[in-house]
Amino acid sequence: MKSIIASKKTHLWLSLTCVCVLVLGLAACAPQQTENVTKESDSAVDIKIPAPNDNGIITAEAWKDVYPNEYATYKMNDENKDPGDYTQIYPQIQTIWAGSAFSKFYAEPNGHTYSLTDIQETGRNPKTANCLTCKSSEFILKQDADPTLNKSDIHEMEAQVTEPISCYDCHENSPADGSKAIRQFFVDAVGDDISQVPEGAMSCGQCHNEYLFPNENKSAENPWKGLAEATPEKVLAYENSINYVDHTNPTNGTKQIKVQHPEFETMYGGDMAPMAKLGYSCSDCHMGTTKSADGLEFDNHNWTSPLDNQELIANDCSKCHEDITATVKAKQAVAIARVNSIGDKLVTLNNKLTDAVNNGSKSEDELNQIRDLNRTAQFYWDWVMVENSDGAHNSALAQDTLNKSEAAVDKALAMF
Repeated sequence: MKSIIASKKTHLWLSLTCVCVLVLGLAACAPQQTENVTKESDSAVDIKIPAPNDNGIITAEAWKDVYPNEYATYKMNDENKDPGDYTQIYPQIQTIWAGSAFSKFYAEPNGHTYSLTDIQETGRNPKTANCLTCKSSEFILKQDADPTLNKSDIHEMEAQVTEPISCYDCHENSPADGSKAIRQFFVDAVGDDISQVPEGAMSCGQCHNEYLFPNENKSAENPWKGLAEATPEKVLAYENSINYVDHTNPTNGTKQIKVQHPEFETMYGGDMAPMAKLGYSCSDCHMGTTKSADGLEFDNHNWTSPLDNQELIANDCSKCHEDITATVKAKQAVAIARVNSIGDKLVTLNNKLTDAVNNGSKSEDELNQIRDLNRTAQFYWDWVMVENSDGAHNSALAQDTLNKSEAAVDKALAMF
């Protein structure tokens, strides 16, 4: 599950450092509050609230006459489809993730409006309904009422939910009250640090995070509590401490962790990304405000890359960045090149480890040392590879994480 951007081809940036030395310069780079502007949300206050569906949510379709501009831009997400195939974009994963369904079926995400369609059509063939946790708020309401549904048959549950990611996920049934996060496991993980996270980041972060299913009822949990713990090193340390395993490589016995999509941790974990420090949220950069034909200002609900939003670049990004597109692409090029080169090393390591298992050239103790290094290297590599900005959200963290991956894989290769 990935996505506030629809495709990794457009999954660009967020954390480019505004080099502003003076206090006034920093203020110029911070998100600005617009005063005395009529917004579409203000005009909707006295309009009758639509009725919820049988599952208790007001669907996007039901809101279209109340918030026509938001709805129209939300439906633009339908155009974000037909993604690429990660198993071909990064063919290394066919070897690195051997034993996992991700090694055979792993497509770039379509737009958020396809969240249910994507999980129904994936070749990974999930079995339990907990995979719907970030696919539909209808399932969240059912799950909140009956946690045992996490272990129910996913196909039976799919027949009971019809609304993909939409208004309720970020607003419940009250868009006029602002945005929020409805997935309690994530809210609990952020805990008292919620005051440090903008609402727009909480809404997006509730699905764009690193999670696991360690409990008996197969509920989603974050492997961290509080922002200081939401870093690659501390996540790996925690998952090692509980001996967490997503899958075991059948050819060499490495017990692996499949990282999900740690955008929130990359932006807000630990020391935070530069843009997060300046006060920007995910929605500031991946939505932005715009105006309708009649001059009414509203929040753009077409969730896309900031680089595809020329209005945002002109009105906001350009205040600090002379050519943000070139800057972002340069940072991404560095990260992508390293992901590929380290991925090649991981392929070599996995093949050598498999050979050693088969030919008996290493003792079991030596094999286990190499397996541990392989697990570590793959985890750090995976963190950057699956994070949806190609290293642009927090380029310093991406490079540091890749350094850790390369150090582990090099140490393991030196043992042959």
